[in-house]
Amino acid sequence: MSLIRFEILPPIRHPEEPVFICGSLPELGSWDPSRAMPLRWKPPFHIGELNAETGSSFEYKILRGSWETEAVDAFGYVVPNYSHEIWLDSTRHHTVADWKDRFAGRLTRERIHSRVLAGWRDLLIWLPPGYGSRTSPRRYPLVVLHDGNNVFDPTTSFSGVDWAADEWILSLSARGIMPEAIVVGICHTEGFNEENDTLRDFDLSPELGGAGYAQFLVRELVPHLDARYRTLAEPNARVLAGASLGGLISFYVAIHHPGVFGNFACLSTCFEDVSESLPHVAAQLRALELEPALPDGVRMFFDYGDTGLDECYAPYHAELASLLTRKGWTPERQFTVRQIPGGAHNELSWRSRFGEALRFLAEQA
Repeated sequence: MSLIRFEILPPIRHPEEPVFICGSLPELGSWDPSRAMPLRWKPPFHIGELNAETGSSFEYKILRGSWETEAVDAFGYVVPNYSHEIWLDSTRHHTVADWKDRFAGRLTRERIHSRVLAGWRDLLIWLPPGYGSRTSPRRYPLVVLHDGNNVFDPTTSFSGVDWAADEWILSLSARGIMPEAIVVGICHTEGFNEENDTLRDFDLSPELGGAGYAQFLVRELVPHLDARYRTLAEPNARVLAGASLGGLISFYVAIHHPGVFGNFACLSTCFEDVSESLPHVAAQLRALELEPALPDGVRMFFDYGDTGLDECYAPYHAELASLLTRKGWTPERQFTVRQIPGGAHNELSWRSRFGEALRFLAEQA
C-alpha cells in the first residue's frame, strides 16, 4: 500500500468552505459526490490522505460537494479528471482557479508587437463581469502586472500557484473597496541571453533591458489598451504591480516615467537588482535620492517578508522609507512599507499579500 496525500489551495474567496475529492476509488466515493472524501482545512490548504494499492491507478476531481460546484480552470472550463499511478508515497498538489458556480469575468489572450523590444509579447487580459457589451459606456480602471503567466492561471505559473488577481478584484469590488477593473498580465519570453540571465530578468532588470521594457509599457502597451478596451485613460485609474524584479521595474517606471501610472504595488522589491548592490549604492534608491520632487497624486505600496530571500530586504526598505519621508511624502497615505511576518519570496506569499496592496491603493484614492 502507498500513502497518497492531497494538498489543495482554494480560491481566495471563502477559502475555508469544505472541499472534497471525488474519484474512482471507493475511498473517494466511486464518483458519487455525496460520498466524496472530505478534506481538512489547514490554512492556506485543504488537506487529506488515503492508502491505496501500490501499482494501481485512479482518477479524481476536486469539488465543494456536487458536480455544480466542481473546479474549473482560469478560463472557466471544467477541469478534466486528474489521474495518478501509485508507486510510492506521494503528495498531490493542486491550486483551484475557481469554482463552476462562481466563475465570473472573461480571460482572453492577445499578442502585441513592440517596436521598442523588437518582438512580440503575449498578454493575458481579464475583463470583469460588468464589462458586458462593447456598446456600454462604462469605463474601467486598469491593473497591469508583470510575470503574466503567474497572474491568473495556476497551470502556467512557475510554482503551480497563481496570484488570483481576478479573484482579488471580484472580492474587493464586491465589498465596495475598489471598483471592478480590467487586469492585464504581461508574459515574458522564455530562455536565456548571452550573460545567462533569463529573458524574464532581462525584461525586468533596470541594469539589463528594463529601460526598454519600461518604454514599451508607457509608449506602446498603455496606448494600445486604452485604444482597444474601455479603460479610464488617466494615471490615477492605473495600477502597475509586480514582485521581486517586477517590483523594481514598477518602481523604475514611477521614478523615470511619471504621469502614466498613478498607483504602484511593489512586493518583495529586489532593489539590489542583478548586481546585488548594497543599499547605499542600489541604483534605483540613488535615483530616488536625486529626484528633486516626486509626482503629485502618486501612491505606492511596498512590502517584504522575513523568510528566505526576503529577510535580506529590510535595510533596502528602511532606506526607501527614509528617502520618501525626507521628500515630504506621508507614510500610510501616499506610501506604505510593510514587513510581513512569515512572508516569503514566492507566489504563494505574494498571492496572499496582493489583496492588501490593492486595498491600500484603493483606500488612498
